[in-house]
Amino acid sequence: MADDTLFQINLVTPERILLTGKASEVVLRTGEGDASFLAGHTPLVGTIKPGVVRIVRAEGEEVRIAVHGGFTQVEQNVVLDATDGGADAATGSRVTMLVGVAELAEEIDADRARVALEAAEARVTELGGSANRALAEGEVADPELVEAEAAVVRAQVRLEAVDASSVTT
Repeated sequence: MADDTLFQINLVTPERILLTGKASEVVLRTGEGDASFLAGHTPLVGTIKPGVVRIVRAEGEEVRIAVHGGFTQVEQNVVLDATDGGADAATGSRVTMLVGVAELAEEIDADRARVALEAAEARVTELGGSANRALAEGEVADPELVEAEAAVVRAQVRLEAVDASSVTT
């Protein structure tokens, strides 16, 4: 009998299928806020904000992935256990994450991420401020400053994924 607390997950980038299999939970940051997906979650299509995606695999192992934006879809009544859809096929939940850039925590070079963070923060300072400040009417954001701020966020997400994965419970 199938375990109804598990569901199918797929995390896909343009380069590869980064992670696929069964999970008991997925936690990520969406455009609407932090979300936790369990089997039977309401169907959903939404954005993924840069942050750490935490996946609890069927075996209980926790996988952390630095993602830099994308989309997620939660589906119900998806055929999961049979390739031919035969009589023994089970249906259940599936969470699919389509992200432009994603990195498994164990693949991230923490020293390189720290250097990148320092360089990005220096660039933001050099450009005179924060891309997050409110723009005056008619004012256009400085594209270099916006990119430097984005580089800060990418480095912070990488370091958060690495730091969180090194914590033992």
